[in-house]
Amino acid sequence: MKISIVPIYVLLVFAFSVYITYRARRDDEISTPEARSVYLFITGLFAWTAVATVLGLRNTHTSPWLLDHVPFLWQAFVAVAMFISLFALSPTFRRALNGLADATPATWLVFFQALRIGALGSVVKALRGEITSNFPLWVGIPDFLYGVSAIILGLLLLRSSIGHRTTLVTWAISGAAIILLPLFGLMPYWMNEPGFTFIFEFPMVISPSIVVPILIFANFLLAWKAIRQPSAA
Repeated sequence: MKISIVPIYVLLVFAFSVYITYRARRDDEISTPEARSVYLFITGLFAWTAVATVLGLRNTHTSPWLLDHVPFLWQAFVAVAMFISLFALSPTFRRALNGLADATPATWLVFFQALRIGALGSVVKALRGEITSNFPLWVGIPDFLYGVSAIILGLLLLRSSIGHRTTLVTWAISGAAIILLPLFGLMPYWMNEPGFTFIFEFPMVISPSIVVPILIFANFLLAWKAIRQPSAA
């Protein structure tokens, strides 16, 4: 098994998700049924993590048939499909998201994005030739810089040195865009690049399966919070 920080990141994103839900329920920002709906979503993500881990250990993700017949980064779509389905079908879950947005400090959601600094590892491997794909350079470098900006912005928020609504909404949406736009905009290129299969190998495969979707969900939660509470830090 390759040494990677990804499993630690998985633990951190799950711990953060569970804690902000627990805290919102403890402070009566969300009801017990609303908290359960979020825990249901987290449980689904955890189950998918286990499945993705097994598939990765068996090298299923890198099988020629799978790469030829499934959508781009299909394992990330599982987490997104879970979220969209629950959001569309459950008013309780939608209310819970409002409560989480209101209850979670903006500084927490900003500093959470500092986890993206970990993208530097893939960038370094690409520069050393350990990864032959250009993906770490196109996406990893902006992702790393965004993680650095999270620390800077978080410190500015703590000092109340910046305005909130426009800055936070723009910054949060940008955080999702720097991943989503290169992925989907250059989909044919990546899927025809031989070295791109590195992202389907275990433990790297857990990053697009779980870590990246949760970080993007947190981006949108921050943007929604800023819209609902423009002066809240």
